[in-house]
Amino acid sequence: MADATVSTDTTPGAPESRSVPAGAAATTDDAENKAIARCMRAWNYAYKKKAAELDGDDSDYPAQKAGALAYLRATPPLVGYKNICDFVACINYGSMTGIVKQFQAEHYLANAKIALSAVLRQPKPFAGEPRPLGRPPKPSSTEEK
Repeated sequence: MADATVSTDTTPGAPESRSVPAGAAATTDDAENKAIARCMRAWNYAYKKKAAELDGDDSDYPAQKAGALAYLRATPPLVGYKNICDFVACINYGSMTGIVKQFQAEHYLANAKIALSAVLRQPKPFAGEPRPLGRPPKPSSTEEK
């Protein structure tokens, strides 16, 4: 079985070696998204674990499938603006590298679009003094004069 990962340099504080799927471009330290890095770590761990269980003559498809499932489970939840942006980044990166199939990416990105729409349409918190419904606000001291 051929190893489908390529080792790249790591950032300070990160594990010693990191792998990306064959054909995937290695990112530079300053351009790396933490959410994508987390998803890739999940993919690498699951892929290597499953690949170790396979015989040398077996296809690595089960390892790729296990890696893809781990990658999707590691994506951020669709809650909050930052998480949604990170989710979109992970799905796009996964789609470009072949981890996430195109039809799956379309489905996941449609969900992200709905979540983003809901987040952006949330009402802003009320910052004024609460008052009973149906009553006009009290005049301020500057309006009374």
